Amino acid sequence: TTKYPPSLIIYDLKTDNLLRKYVFPQDQVKEDSGFANIAVEDTDCDKTYAYAGDLGKPAIVVYSWEKNDSWRITHHYFNPDPLACDFSVKGHNFSWTDAIFGLGLSAPNADNFSTLYFHPMASYNEFSVSTEYLRNQTVADDNFDASKLLGSWGPNAQSSVSFVDRKTGVLFYSLVNLNAVACWRTSNNKYLMKNQGRIYMNEETMVYPTDIKVDYEDNLWILSNRLPIWMYGKLDLNEVNFRVFSAPVVHAISHTACDITPRSDILEKFVNKAKNITKDIVAKVKPNSSTTTKPITVLLTLSCLVRFLAT
Repeated sequence: TTKYPPSLIIYDLKTDNLLRKYVFPQDQVKEDSGFANIAVEDTDCDKTYAYAGDLGKPAIVVYSWEKNDSWRITHHYFNPDPLACDFSVKGHNFSWTDAIFGLGLSAPNADNFSTLYFHPMASYNEFSVSTEYLRNQTVADDNFDASKLLGSWGPNAQSSVSFVDRKTGVLFYSLVNLNAVACWRTSNNKYLMKNQGRIYMNEETMVYPTDIKVDYEDNLWILSNRLPIWMYGKLDLNEVNFRVFSAPVVHAISHTACDITPRSDILEKFVNKAKNITKDIVAKVKPNSSTTTKPITVLLTLSCLVRFLAT
């Protein structure tokens, strides 16, 4: 039962005053519409845009603060993948056909446009589009190829929510079937499984991660709530069913494929490995000689290792 139509409610967080309430026009809300997530592009206050994903009737409703107007954009990348509609969470198997769900905005480029990273929930793929093509419906309709397929998370890896940390450029996203939260560094040109990191995975505490955000103090926040158990089973009131996780972003991505910090310990391991390899080679070539090697030999070996890894 719908008591009130979908609306954007905008507050001044310093005063808690309601600045504006914008009700989505009737022609932009369909019979099966459901707006679960919203991404806000607000680097220029007057030219703030909001992007609301319609998971029930695939589309993005774009709202302009300056114009106090909105428009509805459709694309086949917003649709659910029929091969990715089967879910299994904590022993409960079900089928969902949720369309566009995860929305994450990058920092703006030189032209003040962001990249919107998005995906349907019933999907294994991540997509992207510049907001240059969303801020005007005519431009969006005339540039259907502006949306790009980035790549896949792999089998059984459907994702609900996502969020981009604009400082590090890391995209965080949930993996609802795997009880996990993963990441991808958007500065990486290739969206491959080996370039994606798992930052947390737990079959008890991370059941159905349902919201992800990064605050202004560079902390990552994650909410898990066991929604499928409530829908298809029964919550055990003696257990903890709702959890909020938090960690500094740099700690969360440390030692993953998304790590952005220089890793002196990794270099140390390579140097030690190079020394050991050099000693083995010298021992084989001159069995009776000392295994002490000159620094140049170690450096040459390390250089070979680095070239090998780069390939």
